[in-house]
Amino acid sequence: MKIIRSMGAALSLLVGLLMLTGCSNVLRSGLVNDGSILLPPSAARTIYVQIRNTSENQTATPMDIPSRLKSKGYQVVADPMEAAYWLQTQVIYCHKAGEGVRPEAVAKAGFGAGIGSGGTPLASAGGFDMDAMGGIAGMPGGGLNAHAMRAMAMGGGGMPDMNAMMRMAMNGRGGYPGMAQPQQNDDVIYLCVADVLVTEQGKNGPARSYKMRSVAHVLQKHLNIEEATPIVREKFGASITGPF
Repeated sequence: MKIIRSMGAALSLLVGLLMLTGCSNVLRSGLVNDGSILLPPSAARTIYVQIRNTSENQTATPMDIPSRLKSKGYQVVADPMEAAYWLQTQVIYCHKAGEGVRPEAVAKAGFGAGIGSGGTPLASAGGFDMDAMGGIAGMPGGGLNAHAMRAMAMGGGGMPDMNAMMRMAMNGRGGYPGMAQPQQNDDVIYLCVADVLVTEQGKNGPARSYKMRSVAHVLQKHLNIEEATPIVREKFGASITGPF
């Protein structure tokens, strides 16, 4: 009798787990980077953080980045000129991926590229140029230009809305090299794209910059942005603070 009851309890638990798994709308999630940021060893623990989001999903902003860095022993400062490191990230796109679009292909576009613009840098659209942030830091002849660095860090700098242009490519009206064949099922991919720029302020030489494009994605049975958002936000936070 005890054996039968134990088998019955185990069967009920198994059925419950199967039902729970079957009801989940999220099939899997992940994050793809176009490369890695490897910072040289340093005892410096001061960092300036700048987080921007020009996508249509403002709640995907990884606002917990400063707290993550503090938990690693970093002091987050308000003045970039007092920081040994600058960490700048910009969420540039969040939307349902079109048929055949894969996160790996989007990541391969690289830092600063627009998905729907054939790889054109964001700067050419008249917007925020993260390449220039590293370029000023590394200009020859005299090291950092403090006034220029401070102005670019603190300034507004009108941000382009890349969503319409990107959406055209993502919904199947535009192609991108490296796209896989269209999906043969009803599953949907919700993805967010972020560019990451880390600048190491050299004490005895020019600053060094490290760039990375990150694509956080969630595969769902049915599109549910509210369900996917905290997942991509968490993945961004963990990935962007990973190099420190």
